[in-house]
Amino acid sequence: MTRFARLAAVAALTIVVVSGTGGRFVSAQAPLTSGGPVNPALLEDLAAAYRILANQGVIDGYGHVSMRHPNNPNRYLMSRSLGPALVTPADILEYDLDSTPVDPKGRNSVLERFIHGEIFKARPDVMVVVHSHAPSVIPFSITQVPLRPVFHMATFLGLGGGGVPVWDSRSVKDPAAGALLVRNGIMGKSLGPRWATGRSRCCGDTATWWWAPTSCSPSGRPSTRK
Repeated sequence: MTRFARLAAVAALTIVVVSGTGGRFVSAQAPLTSGGPVNPALLEDLAAAYRILANQGVIDGYGHVSMRHPNNPNRYLMSRSLGPALVTPADILEYDLDSTPVDPKGRNSVLERFIHGEIFKARPDVMVVVHSHAPSVIPFSITQVPLRPVFHMATFLGLGGGGVPVWDSRSVKDPAAGALLVRNGIMGKSLGPRWATGRSRCCGDTATWWWAPTSCSPSGRPSTRK
């Protein structure tokens, strides 16, 4: 296996989290019961988010969006396994924070739904999670070049001094790690805490603008003008 293939998992996803005023949550150990009815307008908005993000190229055919249940912070909503451009309100399923469907209705769930459940566990303030595959981010997860903010909308990347977290699936002692998919709770629990603190991550543009001069520079670093 090439170095690129071994490390590709660390760049297989970019996650955007949107914070709000979340309620207190508890471990999802209770019997699976619904969080209650959801306003149809919210389901319409969630389905529209899938289609809009697909149309704008933010998520590809394997991207997905979730929102915390408005009435129960221990539940979240996301589409069944379906191309984002095709999602309608009827495709939205409800999950507990262990990413078990409350009522699958005979339909398949997204394999990497565990990303969403574990982030919702780790961040009670997060109301929405978007999982996408951003090609412009990949170089920063398989090289030693750090991702840095290069325009004002990305300055949060430099806050805290810790830089942008990089998760390597090889650090997880689980047979599923080799599949390069967050397909179970063990993988999700390893990834989720990476987004337990700090600001939302949205770095596609700054990654593109930072990497372009880096890749063209003989020194491997962006050239600067004084």
